[in-house]
Amino acid sequence: MLEARAFEPEFLSKLDRLVLGIKRARTVRAGQRALGRIQGLGIEPENFKEYAAGDDLRFLDWNAFARLDDLMIRTYRAERQVEITTLIDASASMGLPERDDKLGLGLAIGASLAYIGMADNDAVRIGAFAMRRGAMKLETTPLHRRRESYLNFKPFVMSVRAGGETRLGAAVDQLLLQRRPTGVVVLISDFLVSDGETEDAIRRLVAARHDVKVVHVMGEQESTGAYPPGLFRVRDAETGEIRETIFGPETAAACARKVAEIGDRVREVCKSHAVTYAQAFGANNLETFMEREMPLFGIVR
Repeated sequence: MLEARAFEPEFLSKLDRLVLGIKRARTVRAGQRALGRIQGLGIEPENFKEYAAGDDLRFLDWNAFARLDDLMIRTYRAERQVEITTLIDASASMGLPERDDKLGLGLAIGASLAYIGMADNDAVRIGAFAMRRGAMKLETTPLHRRRESYLNFKPFVMSVRAGGETRLGAAVDQLLLQRRPTGVVVLISDFLVSDGETEDAIRRLVAARHDVKVVHVMGEQESTGAYPPGLFRVRDAETGEIRETIFGPETAAACARKVAEIGDRVREVCKSHAVTYAQAFGANNLETFMEREMPLFGIVR
């Protein structure tokens, strides 16, 4: 169970030097998102504005008055903590093939990003979603801010099991119905859904003014098609559909092409909505992904 790795001291020590790539210094203008900083009383000067009745006289800039013979107020940017949600697909497809431990990989990445997010005392929570008995089940942990409380995530993470159908749109609906403040949403999934469903889910998160980051997880066996040759009866884990197929070199190559096509499709959707996209293929690559590839994608730095 790869998710347990995310709570091992040796592994966490490697994450200590990383921080989430959150754009905290966005100037607030009409029609733009503002995450992490708001105009107000702070320590970092941001701009000037003309004095108006009622402005705090403590912020008059006398140097500007001497030069311009005009009363100017200095404005500042104040730090604001960001709410971070790592949202993990726990549908049945995330549990197969079993040897790939794809769900464990997604949970380990989600928990690792939560740990990294706590470096700045941001409010962090972990969520998992899947359709169960015809209804969307989205479960989230309470919010935690300090790394001293990180181990409180462990019981939740270790209890998640794969099952049910993937419904990205329904999961986003439930998340948005919670009316949480604008923040960062890291969506972790294999994205084995229709083209329209992926785009609709991402588009609505962006429209709700969240800073969205997408991590695409796949198993090594399914991404390479490295199945033993022979005749197989394959059952769809989510729909129950059964199909007979013969696995050989051509089928393996077709599987690899299909995974590449899915990755290209999700990447293009993210690009069209200015969303950060990263691939994490293969559970054996967890540490390399977190330490080397995540910084390249800008999810952490």
